[in-house]
Amino acid sequence: MRFPPRFLEDLKSRVSIYDYAGGKIAWDRRKSRPGVGDHWAPCPFHGEKTASFHVLDQEGIFKCFGCGASGDLFGLCMQLEGVSFPEAVAHVAQLAGVPLPDDGPGSSKAEVDARARLYQVLEKAAAHFRARLNSSAGQPARAYLAKRNLPQEAWAQFGLGFAPEAWSGLFDTLNAAGFRKDDIYAAGLAKDGARGPIDIFRNRIMFPIHDAQGRVIAFGGRAMDPKDNAKYLNSPETELFHKGRTLYRLREARQALSRAKAAGLIVAEGYMDAIAFERAGLPAVAPLGTALTLDQLQLAWKSGPEPVMCFDGDPAGLRAGEKSLDVAIPHLSPDKTVRFALLTGGLDPDDLFQKEGPVALAKLVQTAVPAAQFLFQRELDKAPLATPEARAGLKRRLRTACARIEDPDTKANYLKDLLARADAAIRDSERPAHPPSPFNGPKARPPAHGARGRGRGFEPPARLTPELVATGGRALTSSLVQLLRIAADNPWLLERHADRIADLAIADSDLDAIRHALLDLLSAGQTVDRGSLSRHLLQSGLERAQARVLLWPPVVAPRGSRSRGFSASPETAADQADAAPKPAASEAVFGAIEAEWMAVLAHTQAKPGIEEDLDAVKADLNADDPDAFARAIALLKARREADARALPSAIAEPSAADDKDPDAPPNQDAAFLPKNR
Repeated sequence: MRFPPRFLEDLKSRVSIYDYAGGKIAWDRRKSRPGVGDHWAPCPFHGEKTASFHVLDQEGIFKCFGCGASGDLFGLCMQLEGVSFPEAVAHVAQLAGVPLPDDGPGSSKAEVDARARLYQVLEKAAAHFRARLNSSAGQPARAYLAKRNLPQEAWAQFGLGFAPEAWSGLFDTLNAAGFRKDDIYAAGLAKDGARGPIDIFRNRIMFPIHDAQGRVIAFGGRAMDPKDNAKYLNSPETELFHKGRTLYRLREARQALSRAKAAGLIVAEGYMDAIAFERAGLPAVAPLGTALTLDQLQLAWKSGPEPVMCFDGDPAGLRAGEKSLDVAIPHLSPDKTVRFALLTGGLDPDDLFQKEGPVALAKLVQTAVPAAQFLFQRELDKAPLATPEARAGLKRRLRTACARIEDPDTKANYLKDLLARADAAIRDSERPAHPPSPFNGPKARPPAHGARGRGRGFEPPARLTPELVATGGRALTSSLVQLLRIAADNPWLLERHADRIADLAIADSDLDAIRHALLDLLSAGQTVDRGSLSRHLLQSGLERAQARVLLWPPVVAPRGSRSRGFSASPETAADQADAAPKPAASEAVFGAIEAEWMAVLAHTQAKPGIEEDLDAVKADLNADDPDAFARAIALLKARREADARALPSAIAEPSAADDKDPDAPPNQDAAFLPKNR
C-alpha cells in the first residue's frame, strides 16, 4: 500500500521521534540538549555503555555512530518493532489516533502532481502580493506598516505583501500565468462570486504562512478598513493547509531556537506579536486566529519541553491563556510543561516592543510563571475565600484539574503543590488585612495582574526602606528561617535536598511562599540567590514575604573559607577557583555547612512533635500530677537539646537580634510550667 506524502508528513508532525523513542530507550541527560531537540542515548541495536545513538527531534531523524543505523520515525519503528514499512506506518498512526487512508486517488501520481501545482500557485500568489505592496496601490499599506514601526527590510524578511481592493486582481494574474481555475480555487485564493471568480483577499496586508519545509501553504490577511467585519482573515482549509495543525513562523522559530539557550518556543497570539518577538531575537510562533489546539501544542513541544504562552494583556488574552492551559494539562509530564507570560494594561507583545524595545520582551519571557502557579491563580480568582464552602470549592477545583494529568508522578506532585498553595491562601484569608504596601504610591509600578500577579513584574527596591521594615515585621530567628536562608545562600544544598524542603510542614504563609519561590527558581533552572528570590517574590505579588527576605542578616562566609564563592557546590568549587582571586572553600567547609544545615532540619522536624507532647501533658500538670510534671521536665530538656543542635555556627555569625525569639515569653520554660512549681 502506498501512503500519500501528506499523510506521512502529518503523522510525523503528530508523533515526535523523541517521544516515540523515549518509551523504549533511556536518554543520557548529561549529553543531551533538550532545549534544541538534541538527544543522545545508548544504542538499542547493539550493546554499548556510551551514548552514541543520536536523535534530532526537530529534523525527525536518528543515527547511531556506533553501528551506523539511521533513518526517520518510520525507520526507527521498523527496526525497534521488527515490522515492515506499512506496519510501521500503521503503528505510528495508531499512536496518533489517526485512521489509515483508503487506497485510491490519494495515493496516485495524479494526487502528487496536483499538490505540486498547489505549491506553485501559492508561491506565485506570494510574489504577486509582494509586488503590489511596492506598487502605487500599496501606498496605504506601506503607510500603515511605517506607523507600526515595521521598516522596509522587515517586509522582505517576513515576506509581507498587499492585496488591493480589486475584485479579481489575483485570480486574473494567476490565470494569465497559466494556472487553471480549479487549482486557484483549490489553493484557497479565489471562489465563485456573483460576477464570476472573486479573490478571497482584498484590501489587506498579507502574511504568507509556510510549512516545516519553508513552502507557502496559505495566507493571513489584515484588513486595512477598520470597519471590516473580519480584522484578520486566513486562507480556508485546503489539501495543504490545516489551520489547527499549523503554526505561523514555525520553521524560522525552530532555527532561532537552535541558536538560543532556551527551553522552548514562545507562543504568541497573532502575526504581529510573533514578528515582534522574532525581531527581538526570540523564537516565537502564533496559532492562526483560533485558540491553541493540541496539535499546535505538540508541534511546540517537538521544539522544546517548556514553551512560553504569551498572550495579550486584555480579557481575551487571559481567556486564550486559560484555554491553552486546559489543552496542556492532561499532557504535562517531567518532559513537557508550559509557562505563562501575560501583559497588563491591554498591551500586546508588539506594543511592548514598540514602547520599550527587545529587552522588555526578553524580560517578559524570563519572568513567565510555571503552569502550576498560573493554574492555581486561575482557580483562586474564581471566588473569594470568605466562607468554608468557598475554601472547599477551591480545593475541589484544584483536585479536579490535577485528575486530568495523565502522568502519575506529575499528577501527584501537582496535587501536593496546589493544595499547599491553597492552604497558604486560606490562612491568609483568615488574617487581618495586610499593612499598606509601599509599592502602591503614585509613582510606583503596580503588580502585573491581580493581587499576586501573573504577568510582567518589576525590580525590587535597591535598599531596605522603613516601609518594608514595617511590612516585614519582626526579626527572623526561627529554625525554619535558618533552614530557608541557608538554602538560598547555598544553592547546591537546595539542589541536593529539594525533596526534604518540599516535604517540610510550614504553617507560616510567608515562609511557605519563600520555600515555594526557592523551589520554583530551582526547577526553572534559574540563578538561586537572595536577589533572584526577592525578585521572584515581588513579581508574584508577595511583598510581605519579600520584605522578610530583605530583613535576613548579611551573608557571612563560613569559618575556614577565605573565598567569596563559598555558596558554590563542592563539585564546582575547583572550577571557580581558577577564575576567582581567592581560593574556593575547602571540601571540609562544605561538609560542615551541610552538617549544620541537616542539624537545623532535624530540629525543625523534631521540635513540633515535642511541642505536641508538651500540650498533651498540660492538663495533667494543672491537676498537679507528679508523673506528668516529670514528663514535662524531660520534654523541656529535649526541646533545649533540639534548640542547641540548631544554633548557627559555621554557617553565619549570629547577630544580637538572633539570640532569642522576640515573639516568645521571657522564659518559655517558666511560662509553660505551673506557677507553684
